[in-house]
Amino acid sequence: MIPLINIVFLILIFFLVASTVRPFSDREVRLADTSVMKGAGAGTRMAVLRRDGGKFLGGSLVSDSELQRQFETWATDPERGVTLVADRNMPASQLVAVVALANAAGIKNVKLLTRKAR
Repeated sequence: MIPLINIVFLILIFFLVASTVRPFSDREVRLADTSVMKGAGAGTRMAVLRRDGGKFLGGSLVSDSELQRQFETWATDPERGVTLVADRNMPASQLVAVVALANAAGIKNVKLLTRKAR
């Protein structure tokens, strides 16, 4: 029984070390509502776009050129794409500009994170 317990704890430790648990936590961003939910989850390639025009990667404020460089890095694996976490009150022109940056870098799979309307 002891060896079985040891194996279970080793597997538990492996999954804790190997996985990334990083929930979305930008409280200043209010997600857009949608009535239909489909598609995969957000994934780990996320760019947060605030209403005031701030762009964040991994919790750090970045400029448009830094965002473009990150998109170019992510474009080496274009199948994974990128998820945009945009505030529902940000101007559409800013959102379109960020999608254009991603497309110019070679990323064709751009998702917008929303929440299910109640």
